[in-house]
Amino acid sequence: MTFPERAIVSPAAAEPSLSVSAAPDQLAVLRSLVRTVAAHYALSLDGLSDLVLAADEAATILIGHALPSSSLTCAFDGDVDPGAVRVMLSTSTTGQITTSTSSFGWHVLEILVDAVVLEQVPPASPEQNWGATITLTKALQAPS
Repeated sequence: MTFPERAIVSPAAAEPSLSVSAAPDQLAVLRSLVRTVAAHYALSLDGLSDLVLAADEAATILIGHALPSSSLTCAFDGDVDPGAVRVMLSTSTTGQITTSTSSFGWHVLEILVDAVVLEQVPPASPEQNWGATITLTKALQAPS
């Protein structure tokens, strides 16, 4: 099988990712990436739109807590669960994110995707920063 055939058969094979400045003016770039990559998975049009909106909301949450000079990375992983696509958004933050799971933004995320997880990594030393990742999981459509 040649590389282009593999890419068509398994869009997650390349595990695409993109890093941009953690700034609101970069949200359109992230939405475009998510829309383009996720279109290669077995998602309905509504499912695709939901994933794009969820990625936008997750990125907005992270940008609100990001260090001024940090980057925001968006990566895909379709290998963990062949029945779902995962979008991971991560950045360095000024401290622990205390976003409540009862907040409106978090409620929106839970409606748009099948699973949402916020993982935070405290600094190993005083000169390091917190790391935060929001992972979105969206189930793929069953083949008909």
